[in-house]
Formats: sequence, C-alpha cells, structure tokens
Amino acid sequence: MIRIGQAGIPLSCKGRTNKDGLVYTKKILDLNAIEIQFVRGLYVMEDEEAQFIKDYAKENDVEIHVHAPYYTNLAGSGEELELSLEKILYSARPADKMGAKTVVVHPGFYGEHTQKKTSKKIIKSAKKLQGIFKKEKIKVKLGIETMGKQKVFGSLDEIIEICSNVKGVIPVIGLGHIHARTNGSLKKREDFEEVFAKLKPLRLKHYLLHLTGVLYENGNEYYHIPIKKGDMPLAPLIEIILDNNLNVTFISESPLLEHDAVYIRLQVEKAIMKRTGKEEADYRDLSEIL
Repeated sequence: MIRIGQAGIPLSCKGRTNKDGLVYTKKILDLNAIEIQFVRGLYVMEDEEAQFIKDYAKENDVEIHVHAPYYTNLAGSGEELELSLEKILYSARPADKMGAKTVVVHPGFYGEHTQKKTSKKIIKSAKKLQGIFKKEKIKVKLGIETMGKQKVFGSLDEIIEICSNVKGVIPVIGLGHIHARTNGSLKKREDFEEVFAKLKPLRLKHYLLHLTGVLYENGNEYYHIPIKKGDMPLAPLIEIILDNNLNVTFISESPLLEHDAVYIRLQVEKAIMKRTGKEEADYRDLSEIL
C-alpha cells in the first residue's frame, strides 16, 4: 500500500482550517494522507473538529498523522523537559481523538551531554510518555523523527536505538534530513537499500517517510527546498518500494507542500506504468505489478 499526502493545509486551499485541508486533500488533490501540523505551539482543537476529521478520514480512506511542536527536547531536564512533554501530550490527545496513526516528535539536543548520555535521557523520556499514553488510553503511536543537523540528536542510527529500547515507539524517516546529515549520501539504489536494511530489525509493518529537497553543507541542513531542486533522487527509492511491496506513507515536507505531494504521486505512477506498459496508473492499485 502506498499513501501520499502533505504536511499541513495545502497552500492552494482557500479555507485555512484543518477540516478544510483534509477535505481539499481528498476531493481536489485526490491524495490519501495528511500530516496535521501543531508545530507552532500548543494547539487547542475542539472535540467537534476532531470528530469531523476522524469520521471524514475513515469514510474517505485518508490516513491522518500529526506533527507536535518543533521545539521539544526529550533530553532536557526540569522545566524544559516538562514543557516538552506537555507539548507532545497536547498534540497526542487530539491526535488520538482524530484517529491519527502517529504523533511526530523531534527528539532533542545533545547540549553538553555525550551521544550516549543524550540517548539514555531520550529513552527515559520516551518511556515516560508511553506510560502516560497507556494510562490515558492514547492509541496513537509516538514517532521520533530523524533530524538534519549535527548538533541535534537524530541520526538514523540514533532514532533506531530509541525505537529498539522503547516498546511501541516508531521511527519517522525524514529522508531529506538523513540525506543532509550524511552530506548527500542518498543518491543510488543501494544507498536507500542501506536505510531499509538498518530499519529491518525493528520489523516495521509500515514506514512513515518524510520527503523534501534540502539545501545542506558539511552534513548540516540549512532549509527545505522543492524536491526537484534537491539532489536526492526519488526513482531508486520508488523502485525499492515497488519491488518489495512496502507499506509506506509519503508526506511532502517541501515548501511546495501539495505540489510536491502530487509530484511524488506522478513519479510513483510513472514507475508503475513503466512496469505494466500501460498509459495510465493509480498509485493506490499495485495489483498488476505484484
């Protein structure tokens, strides 16, 4: 199964509510995923809005994910850590009411700590969150995202370590971030195969993939750019997904949002048409190539 959507309300959507964005994603863009953004701070979502999103998404087969506020530090302490946990919980609660699959979280910073110490602190915080999720019967998955800067905790190996040590926590695979952090390592098929090989011990049944172009230098991401302007190709990634019939959700984090989500769709369908020899394809139907 392949799902495709964008991070947030589509830029071309006149209505600027999450409800508007969800309906537009399905009706106008004909995409089947969206990552709702709570990224700028504590977001208060009314129960009516959450229920609408849950019902509409279920009826129209749109997969929901939620992104918690950007600035969270699970390696922090004291007030900083408490505020970070609060931000995540303020995102996870409405995410659960919406029937979201994942609440996406940025892990934190090394600060003055070693990598090993930072990892231990994040594992401890993640376990605490999982305990609260269990107590409050929050079913949404806690997803820890790979990060694109050296001073920030979040290499692919580090995220896998967290997920290996905290039951129920899953990786959010920001391929643009991985590409930037490794100074442009994702170019060929075997480069992407190495990413999935590293993830194999987690036995994931679903991969949440963030896609964007990135401007980077010396292993540090500067900012996101349109996918076409980046130097990370999509074709070898798509080939691996089709060859292995992977269950994936592509979320466009590009500045072009839905435009690049549609571009991802076109690239997937182009790859399907190449395999079938037909002039049309639907990214949701892989029956002819399996």
